[in-house]
Amino acid sequence: MFAFLPGIPGPDDLRALVRRVDTARHHGVPDGCVLELDLQAVPNETGGFDPFALLTGAGRPLLLREAVAAIHRAAEDPRVAGLIAKVQIPAASAGPVQELRSAIAAFSDAKPSLAWAETYPGTLSYYLASAFREVWMQPSGTVGLIGFATNALFLRDALDKAGIEAQFIARGEYKSAANLFTQDRYTDAHREADERLITSLHAQVLEAVAESRHIAPEEVDALADKAPLLRDDAVAGRLIDRIGFRDEAYARIAELAGAPVGTSDTFDADSDDAPPRLYLSRYAKAAADRPSPPMPSLPGRKGKPTIAVVTLHGPIVSGRGGPQPLPLGSSSAGGDTIAAALREAAADDDVSAIVLRVDSPGGSVTGSETVWREVNRIRAKGKKVVASMGAVAASGGYYVSMSADEIVANPGTITGSIGVVTGKLVARELKDRLGVGSDAVRTNPNADAWSANAPFTDEQHAHVEAEADLFYTDFIERVAEGRDMSVADVDAIARGRVWTGADARERGLVDHLGGLRTAVTRAKVLSGLEPDAEVRIVNYPGSSLMDRLRPKPSSQPAAASLPDALGALFGRSIAQMVGHAERSLTGVSALWLGDYRF
Repeated sequence: MFAFLPGIPGPDDLRALVRRVDTARHHGVPDGCVLELDLQAVPNETGGFDPFALLTGAGRPLLLREAVAAIHRAAEDPRVAGLIAKVQIPAASAGPVQELRSAIAAFSDAKPSLAWAETYPGTLSYYLASAFREVWMQPSGTVGLIGFATNALFLRDALDKAGIEAQFIARGEYKSAANLFTQDRYTDAHREADERLITSLHAQVLEAVAESRHIAPEEVDALADKAPLLRDDAVAGRLIDRIGFRDEAYARIAELAGAPVGTSDTFDADSDDAPPRLYLSRYAKAAADRPSPPMPSLPGRKGKPTIAVVTLHGPIVSGRGGPQPLPLGSSSAGGDTIAAALREAAADDDVSAIVLRVDSPGGSVTGSETVWREVNRIRAKGKKVVASMGAVAASGGYYVSMSADEIVANPGTITGSIGVVTGKLVARELKDRLGVGSDAVRTNPNADAWSANAPFTDEQHAHVEAEADLFYTDFIERVAEGRDMSVADVDAIARGRVWTGADARERGLVDHLGGLRTAVTRAKVLSGLEPDAEVRIVNYPGSSLMDRLRPKPSSQPAAASLPDALGALFGRSIAQMVGHAERSLTGVSALWLGDYRF
């Protein structure tokens, strides 16, 4: 027998010390850990500098692309033993859910995973959970696999009563954005498009759930007819593996990840004997903190190939766009800002190809055209561009994508809407009723054509009609050129109609189905790299604190000035050292978020 004196470390203390040292050596990732993920909302597409997060110490939330990359990396990481997530999303767009689901399904093919929830509030929430190996739910929960529905709002009668006249011109009978103001119910075209949209999404969900749960799609559809399902029906229908609470679910994933077999009913997942746990956000950061490969020692040698990801997020506007002042907090994508980011990426000789990530319902014609022009200029110079569509890439969102070498969309991405709508609301009668007087002084007849005080004159209306005709003609002709289609074929599937990514692919508007990961792979292939080649991902436009404090001296791309000069004289080593030092000082570089393997 051995006795240990007070103050002398015992075996347990030594083992704990060894584990701590081992974890530190691997940048905070414990060996055999279970990753935790809170999916009560889908991670955001983009994130910028948040001063409130800086003050509160909350840190920057994990972005969608970072979560997806981290899950894929974890599937291959021998230090990760499992994944558990609370999946309770009340509402979400199908595209981002599909990107996240694809990553989780890949992880589940390799390692244990478990989804649990107090309740599954909607179809997409359960759809996401079904990608895990096991699906759990609390006793009082329900499975809200209820299918899809659209609920459109129409204000025409209310505007009439209020004394407001809606004057809108649309090109394409499916272009329904103005129907909110001009109709009192669905038009036939509007109904047709919406019905096809939800039918396509429903089919995608049925097929995926059926495959994951090993149930026939017809059985899943029959269960959806009865949803939301209480616990007994959900278990009997094989949608839920087990009814249980959080502590039981955590004990189960601990067992699957290496705890003593058969102990999940009594095992305490928070005990010292349980596998260590780590939030996915911490895991993603630990992976990003891993040292980069050694910098080249010889002048002129290049490091890992680079793919630039330029993100266009939000409604498209002319000018710079960006976050709006509080309390609105929304953001827009400025044509000038995105075009400048594209020029910056194109000017960098280390960038092998560019992925234009689009998550936008459209907006300004001129702002969209500005971005479209830069995509064409980049391609003309020989650098490949792949468009990656997120939740939505419609109207202007499709406009900026249509000239890319290839277009990648999620099956549930809302895209298309190739059409034009413009107009105004006239409040003259409302003002008269309220006793509000208004008058105008003008130098020319059309100086106040867009005023809300008076409807368009006949001449003004004719001009707006001609403008809409021009924009629509340009749109379909440019789609035809970019997609190598005839104008007649484009017009047949355009006319303002929205499609899911799956339907858009069948009609030639999209090349491949998948998320950002797929788009990066296509960019690698198009630029001559192997599909599984490791690349460095550089993100544009920058949104760090240094971007706010250090404005650019001119519109000339930075990659064509100082770094190139340093590279010409001393190779890329010095330039890379400067960039590495900047990252160390600022925490997150303006254009660098780590080496992601796609």
